[in-house]
Amino acid sequence: MGVRSRERHARRAWIVPWIMPALRTLTRRVQRQSLPDAYRLGCQLGAWFERLKPGREIVRRNLEVAVGRPLTRLERRDFEHRYYRHLGLCLVELLRLPNVTPATFSRYFEPGDEARVREVYDEGQGLICVVGHSGQWEMAGHLAGVLGFTITTSAKFSGYPLLDDYMLGLRTSLGQRLIPAKGSMWALKKALGRGEAVGINADQEARNNPVFAPFFGVQAASVSSPAQLQTRTKSPIAVVAVHRVGAFRYRTTLLDLIRHEPSGDREADVQRITARVNLALEDSIRIYPEQWLWSHRRWRRRPVDEPPERRFERVTDSAPLDLVGSGRPPQEAWVTHEREDATLERAEGPLPEELRA
Repeated sequence: MGVRSRERHARRAWIVPWIMPALRTLTRRVQRQSLPDAYRLGCQLGAWFERLKPGREIVRRNLEVAVGRPLTRLERRDFEHRYYRHLGLCLVELLRLPNVTPATFSRYFEPGDEARVREVYDEGQGLICVVGHSGQWEMAGHLAGVLGFTITTSAKFSGYPLLDDYMLGLRTSLGQRLIPAKGSMWALKKALGRGEAVGINADQEARNNPVFAPFFGVQAASVSSPAQLQTRTKSPIAVVAVHRVGAFRYRTTLLDLIRHEPSGDREADVQRITARVNLALEDSIRIYPEQWLWSHRRWRRRPVDEPPERRFERVTDSAPLDLVGSGRPPQEAWVTHEREDATLERAEGPLPEELRA
C-alpha cells in the first residue's frame, strides 16, 4: 500500500464502527428474506449504485480497452445499468452465502462442471483453483466448501479489523480458509503438498514482480503466482468461474485445465502459463461481460519498454469484447431502465419456481 493509499485508509477508518451495526442489520434481514424480496433488494442497491456510479471513469476506460473503440452513449448507458445492478446483487449474495449449503445446493446451482473439477481434485496432487472477479467470485470459494474440498484461499483484506472479522465469518462459513495474499506462497505450497486445493484471484493488476501478458490483446501486469506454484509443485491449474444465470441461480464453468508440462526453461513456462490463465479469465468475462469488476485499474501499469505512442496497443489477435456476451441470447442484448419484475426476468433469465411463490 502506497503513501496515498495509507492516508486514504486512515481517513476512512472512523466510519467503520458506525456502519457495522447497519451491516449486521442488513445481513440479518437479507438472510431471512424470501428469495424474491432479496433479489429485489439487490436490484434496488444496483439502482442506487447506478446513480452514484462509483469508479465510472475507470469502468469506461477499461471498456474502451477491452472493446477496442469508444462506446456509444446507448451502449455505455445500457452496459452500466447491467453492471451496477450486478454489483448490487453481488452484495446481497455475499450476505446470503451461509444459506448455500450441501442440502440447498441444487436449489441454487444448475448442472455445471463441478464433477470435472472434483475428478481433478481427487487425483490427490493438489489443485490450484484460479478465479477472477467475474460472476459471483465469492461463491466460487464457498462452493469448494459445499463440495467438500479442503481449500486455502489467498485474499486481500480491507485492513479494518471490525469489518474483516465480520466478513471473514460469512466467507468461511463452510470451512474455506482465508489467508492474506501478501506472503501467502509458502502456505499455499504447503497446502498443495498435502493434496489440498488453493484458491487465487488472478485477474487484477500485479504490483509486485508482475508478468506482462495479454489481457483482451493488451499487455497487462498479471499475477504469476498460479504459474509459480505449478512450476514448483506440479499441481494442475483449474480456471473456474461461477456465473449468475438467473435470480439466485448459478452455473460453474471449468474454463481451462492446465497440466504441468515443463519445457526446461522455468521463466518461459511462467510466462506461457500466465498468458494461458489470462486467456481463460478473458473467456469468463466474454460469457457475461457485465459480471466482471470493471472498476479495477486493470491496465494501469505498463511495460517499461512500451513506447508512449503504442500505449494500450493490441499485441495479439484476440477478438474485441462483445458487450452482449455469449451467455445471453441476442434478443436480450440490452435491457431497458424499467424496474418491473418482467424487465428483471428478461435481463436475468426466468425466475425459478420457488421465486414465483
